[in-house]
Amino acid sequence: VLPPDKSLFAMLPKAEAARLARVAAVLGADRAALDRLEPWLAEVMLGAAAYRRAGADADSGVEKALAATAPPGARRRALETPAEQIGIFDRGPLAEQLASLAETVRELDENPDAYRELIAAWLAGDVDGLDQQALEPMRKATPGLFRRLVTERNARWARELDARLKGRGRTVVVVGVGHLVGEGGLPERLRALGYSVSGP
Repeated sequence: VLPPDKSLFAMLPKAEAARLARVAAVLGADRAALDRLEPWLAEVMLGAAAYRRAGADADSGVEKALAATAPPGARRRALETPAEQIGIFDRGPLAEQLASLAETVRELDENPDAYRELIAAWLAGDVDGLDQQALEPMRKATPGLFRRLVTERNARWARELDARLKGRGRTVVVVGVGHLVGEGGLPERLRALGYSVSGP
């Protein structure tokens, strides 16, 4: 949350603040609540609202579906903690947070069907389309965030997966689509380590 004397809308140029207000109204996001949030959290809030509006349901996600079919004795581990995930955004410079928010608001305003298009690309196995929709806007608008959120995590996770694959047993790993496509994605990194990878 921003300090009491700060306002998210006041941090933005007038045109961007107006666009944020317009998108928030369409998505049913509370303007007063948004105004109190740091830019990264406002962006997360708007993204969640857009996903819900498009029919996305967290209870129907891949991770929950797979967890429901896992054997009772399956051991569960995470690649990182929630605090680490939040820190990726929260530690970002304010200018970067504002740029990322502006890009997301622009996308939501200009292409309200983006989420459905992303799902369609996934179902079609359109790797290039997924890269262009899920990663390219972030690469251009906020390269620092892209490095922390995608590149550095992929490198760290590839090391962890390499260690696991050298062990025994069967492992199921669930990651977001942005980690499966594009240059430096997990499949590419695992192939570079000598593993046979089918898929993207």
